[in-house]
Amino acid sequence: MRGVRKLRPAEAATETRFTPPARTVSLSLDALRETLTPWLAARFDAPDLAITGITSPGAAGVNNETLLLDVTSSAPALRGLDGLVVRLQSPTTLFPGMDIRSSFTMYRLLEDEPSVPTPRVFGFEDDIGLLGRQFFVMERIDGKIPGDNPTYHHEGWVVDMPPAKRRELVLGAIETMAALHRLPVEKFAFMKELGVGTLAQQMAYWRGYLDSDTKADPMLERCWAWLLANMPADAPEGFCWGDARIPNMIFQGTSCVGVLDWDMISLCGGEYDLAWWLLQEMSGGVGKPRLEGLPAPVETVQLWERAVGRKARNFEFWLMLNLFRLGAIMIRLKRFLIDAGTPPEHVAMIDTVNSAQSILHSRFGTGVDQRHGHWDFLAPTLSA
Repeated sequence: MRGVRKLRPAEAATETRFTPPARTVSLSLDALRETLTPWLAARFDAPDLAITGITSPGAAGVNNETLLLDVTSSAPALRGLDGLVVRLQSPTTLFPGMDIRSSFTMYRLLEDEPSVPTPRVFGFEDDIGLLGRQFFVMERIDGKIPGDNPTYHHEGWVVDMPPAKRRELVLGAIETMAALHRLPVEKFAFMKELGVGTLAQQMAYWRGYLDSDTKADPMLERCWAWLLANMPADAPEGFCWGDARIPNMIFQGTSCVGVLDWDMISLCGGEYDLAWWLLQEMSGGVGKPRLEGLPAPVETVQLWERAVGRKARNFEFWLMLNLFRLGAIMIRLKRFLIDAGTPPEHVAMIDTVNSAQSILHSRFGTGVDQRHGHWDFLAPTLSA
């Protein structure tokens, strides 16, 4: 049943950006079909259930193993579904301590939150004897996901949209993100038990994350010193998605109909997400003129503030903490990909095409080349 675990090779690198490989499923699709068919038939009380299609999405990210299923059945529970998604516990992960049970828990908790569209979940399987690992099943929502591999800034259906429609999509996406930040924080207290909830826990997590790599990084250490000197003493708690960006959203037309990916959740509040959103938008667009219709960073902050009903707080701190964690992720990503069988030449550019490093060099005025992102893009948000 077990196949060779590997990641698809990265696309040819360009001067300005690194395209990470997409993760494939490391199990035989035929064996998965054989095992999942009776499991799903029992789960949905659907003796006539058949899996008519089973694929691994080609641009689903580097960290997770995902299956897309087409199914047929006369069972009422399956009526009207566009299909099913199976999320498998990956043999390795970029985010230690965050397994698929935490993702399943997030989807379950969000099912009764009408302001935030998420797929329904249908069951979690603890028994690793079935597939060799845990897994859960959720609804497959029909729609489009902005490209992440390569980024939607460079090619794909978002690039092809009229600017007015593109702006409508992004403004709606910001509103959806803000809806997450209006959720009652007490509902998600389990994050503290995971050790990722509070600001103190986040600081400890990302410090340990960087320290797990033996290669010292002077620029990230300079950023860390700044964070310790400027850590807010009274940071309020609030829901934080963690990986807030539109490639983690499903769209029908310009409307967000699904929010995905809970690998970096916390209770550090919306500013943490908002800063990551801006950082990811800048990083994804490096090497291309900015797409017409996208709101400028200052407008993005203002739109978010109106949606949540308050001003952004301690925003420079959250920008800097996100630069630290992005820089740490890029260091781990290189080792992670090589260990997974990606040829070293496909990931060599990580050392040079690195937005976190570029922005931090510009932030601290070191004079090092800053072609891959500049603090000046983010700085206007601090005086808005």
